[in-house]
Amino acid sequence: MKKIRVGITGASGLLGKKVFDYFIAKGADISVLTRESRKIYNYNQVKIYNVDLNTPDLVKIKSFVTDLDILFHLASELRDESKMRAINYEGTKILADMINGKRTLLIYVSSIGVFDFSKSEVINERSPKYQINFYEKTKLLSEEYLFKLRQGNKLNFIILRPSIIFDLDMKSKIIDNFVFLNYYKIGLNIPKSVVLNFIQSKDVVSALIKLSQQKRAVGKAFNLSTNISLKLFAVEIEKIIGGKVYYRIPHTLLLMFIKLNILLTGKRKFISLKSFFSSFSKVSSEKIQNSIDLKIDDNYSEFLKSYIEQER
Repeated sequence: MKKIRVGITGASGLLGKKVFDYFIAKGADISVLTRESRKIYNYNQVKIYNVDLNTPDLVKIKSFVTDLDILFHLASELRDESKMRAINYEGTKILADMINGKRTLLIYVSSIGVFDFSKSEVINERSPKYQINFYEKTKLLSEEYLFKLRQGNKLNFIILRPSIIFDLDMKSKIIDNFVFLNYYKIGLNIPKSVVLNFIQSKDVVSALIKLSQQKRAVGKAFNLSTNISLKLFAVEIEKIIGGKVYYRIPHTLLLMFIKLNILLTGKRKFISLKSFFSSFSKVSSEKIQNSIDLKIDDNYSEFLKSYIEQER
């Protein structure tokens, strides 16, 4: 029986490490495209291509994609805006062009942030799109390019759009800031209607694996999220820490502070923060759950306990 040949970009990241470990256990032949080769354990069945998509080596990339059955494109630049277009969009174009017309199935991880959360109470795959920062714009540009290539029925791809990804190996400013305030007996007075859209990394990886096995998913995009009240999320953190809160910052005051920082600095982190604390939209995962046998773990309490405990 022929071994499956799998390619992974971003194999040292939160998702990539888990996808890598899954296919190692399955005995697959794996090719890895990475700018941090020292973080990849070099098993016998693994080929490592040391490539930075910001300054792509086309010869190495061509060798990387040769004869792949599945290509998981998980690499992206999250922090340095000057590199986002080259890595997130141009890098995706290069990979897509090289496998266009071949049997390789491209599994691309985009972002739920491509949608306009101010226009819809429920975000589904047909909802209006609008991006609040450049990172999300590069993700949408990549999606549009893949669909353009698909018009000729030559590129096989599946797009997964997860919401905020939680993982025990991550460093989450979202959780850390709530914890920081609680240690000083301060809380936030958040309306129950404000929604936190998130998904645990294990569910994203499960979705990626299962989608790669579904021929009927080819050429489609899928949203993936859990939706809870941000207030309940904050209260759960307070319970885990166990301290009494003596003062709560009003939600309106918090938003005023964020808006002032947007006016003074224009930094995208404050624009994203404003959106985070004023989102009332839920993300529907109905399409993906109807397409694959995926059970989403909505028990965020256990995750929070483990995350906070390891940070202490």
